[in-house]
Amino acid sequence: MAARKPSSLTVSQQARLLRRVTLASVSVAFTLIVAKAIAWWLSGSVALLASLLDSLMDAAASLVTLVAVRYSLVPADAEHRFGHGKAEALAGLGQAAFITLSALFLLSEGVRRFLDPEPVAATGLALGVMLLSIVLTVLLVQYQHRVVRHTGSTAVAGDALHYASDLAMNIAIIGAIVAAHFGYLRVDSLVALAVGAYILVAAWRIGYQAVQLLLDRELPDEERQHIAAVIGAQPGVLGFHDLRTRQSGRTRFVQVHVELDETLSLREAHARIVEIGAAIGAAVPGAEVIIHADPVTPGAADGVR
Repeated sequence: MAARKPSSLTVSQQARLLRRVTLASVSVAFTLIVAKAIAWWLSGSVALLASLLDSLMDAAASLVTLVAVRYSLVPADAEHRFGHGKAEALAGLGQAAFITLSALFLLSEGVRRFLDPEPVAATGLALGVMLLSIVLTVLLVQYQHRVVRHTGSTAVAGDALHYASDLAMNIAIIGAIVAAHFGYLRVDSLVALAVGAYILVAAWRIGYQAVQLLLDRELPDEERQHIAAVIGAQPGVLGFHDLRTRQSGRTRFVQVHVELDETLSLREAHARIVEIGAAIGAAVPGAEVIIHADPVTPGAADGVR
């Protein structure tokens, strides 16, 4: 992942955007739940049931994201000196558990309907609801992408990716409803089974990413290489080692030992460290940077270690 470009928005403006986009996500999810529940009840389509369960999953995920993002925006305090960013990862674990249960229920219902297919009624209403779902999802994803460009929020980016992947699923469900209308009843259950498998994969991915954040996994290699290049390009840097990175919510943490000329005064060394920290902060917006200065004899430093 390349380092995100600095946003022209202030921290408070970014926070406002995050609150708005999470509310928009929850609103869209609950609107679609009501519409799909009515259409499923009248049509009996198991593919539409799959879409309804996916919307329930979206709503749960969006609610969790809303709470997690708001909590992660709370400034660091005496008990949480590194902030509250890991709330997003904890929320991800909860999402993964809920998604897995939804997928298992859907798979069992899909198998039952495949073995005992039933006709689909009210196809016009069902198709109308699915088209509404596509329109609202497209608008929401566009808004989410704009917010991610300004904030770099991993929670909103994950939410946007999930909604974007729903578009292909919604198109498949429209095809299943049409096929069932013309007598191909098992297509309805086959689409439901495919959606169930997809949801299980999504649950695994969300859970895996959340665990990696909780375990303080290093930032992607591309981003670490970018940080290393920035450090190495700074005037007076004779070498550096023990570069450590991690991410908590939207905040990246960078720690590194930088080798400086041992003849520098404390004041000069401090000024150099401040400049290096500012350069890293410019390359990785919003990063918390900790730099330890190691005095070395010029010519004895060996670059990156």
